[in-house]
Amino acid sequence: MKVVFVGSEATPFAKTGGLADVLGSLPRVLSDIGHDVRVILPKHAPIRKHFNGRIDTLGTTRIPVHDKEEYAGYQTIEKEGVTYFFIDNEFYFGRREHLYGDFDDGERYGFFNRAVLALIEDLNLTVDILHLHDWQCGLIPYIIKHTDAHPRLKHEAKIIFTIHNIAYQGVFEKDLLPHLHVPDKDELFHEGKLNFLKTALVTADFITTVSEAYADELTYAYYGHGMEPYLSARRATFQGILNGIDYDTFNPKTDTAIKKNFDLSNYLKGKSENKQALFDMFHLPHAEKPVFGIVSRLAEQKGFSLLKDVVPPLLKAGRMRLVVLGEGDAELKDFFEYLKREYRDDVGLYFGFSDKIARQIYAGSDFFLMPSRFEPCGLAQLISMRYGTLPVVRKTGGLKDSVEPFNRHEKTGEGFAFLNYDAEDLEKTLEEALAVYGKKDVFKAMVRRAMKKDFSWEKSAKKYHGLYTKLKGRK
Repeated sequence: MKVVFVGSEATPFAKTGGLADVLGSLPRVLSDIGHDVRVILPKHAPIRKHFNGRIDTLGTTRIPVHDKEEYAGYQTIEKEGVTYFFIDNEFYFGRREHLYGDFDDGERYGFFNRAVLALIEDLNLTVDILHLHDWQCGLIPYIIKHTDAHPRLKHEAKIIFTIHNIAYQGVFEKDLLPHLHVPDKDELFHEGKLNFLKTALVTADFITTVSEAYADELTYAYYGHGMEPYLSARRATFQGILNGIDYDTFNPKTDTAIKKNFDLSNYLKGKSENKQALFDMFHLPHAEKPVFGIVSRLAEQKGFSLLKDVVPPLLKAGRMRLVVLGEGDAELKDFFEYLKREYRDDVGLYFGFSDKIARQIYAGSDFFLMPSRFEPCGLAQLISMRYGTLPVVRKTGGLKDSVEPFNRHEKTGEGFAFLNYDAEDLEKTLEEALAVYGKKDVFKAMVRRAMKKDFSWEKSAKKYHGLYTKLKGRK
């Protein structure tokens, strides 16, 4: 099938979060199973900086924006069997420091939406499935539905829209409307403002999100951020499909960023050596203590405020170590800095991001902390299990779908989970994890189960293949 992905970021070209991992991995796997996959992205500054010498120019056009016309270039590069197209405009994308967060995000991504459709028409791309990702693509199904500019797409393509995090919706004031050159209809608006995400939710043929549990949660007000009525109305055309991870990239057997490579045949030695290397990396004295790792944005969503009453007593009693890699909220950073001052021999801290340090935390920790208030999918818990590190999570979104909690009676599970978003539940779960750590045979069996789990993109791709086939009515 001819599948065209559209999104705002993809590895290795430009990345701020998990969306880039999806658009960098899923198209390649779909290509491997026989689909003809293309991906369309804005040409952000990192692409201009690192890939310009390998990019071919295919053509140009002009896109009306308010009372002027803006240049749009069509450029392309081939990567691992997938053709990537870039919409080139230096003012909107090529010279911007940030992918999002500028004063004119509505204008520049509105431009991107219309340039994507122009590229498809001008290059005469055949499209069976048009797969759009997040609010930055939200106007595309609306334009196809409510204008006569793209009759071929209207009649031949099925449009899927994937929500990666419903908290980000592309909300703008009404005075943006003249810049967009689209019909003025109710589907554009939510609570009196332009809302790109809502527009897609009511005009796409089918909606997906990044885990089954998150799909259920989004129909409730606590999680839906105002979008729950639209999603509840579309339950028959709304599905959760759990994201995967790249098993070639995240492979403890071949990962050059960690101290000791390992697999199931030598995981005890591998985990031990990587744990000692983690201590050295963070200048901690060697000691036989359970290590809890964190690799995350330090944000309210991630649930780290729950640690404030729970972790200090465990550190004070010498029952655990904590290693943190992250950047974000100042109050959370202050909390972790306090822990480092008070328990310096048992706390490792790095503010910022380093892939090498992250890999060593995955490989050298015993447990991985993700007490999220909400989590659409989560990738870190998938990576941690791949490296034999047991996740401690809240039962929400993709964490609920991917982590089977330990059951001491049935001897199942590869992690630990709590339901209620409160410190008491987290404390009980940490105590359970520490108790299992003290039972070496039980703990080792859990590590083996975690490493055997399959969260490869192949599983997710098969589900998307089934959805594409269903929508197009093919066998």
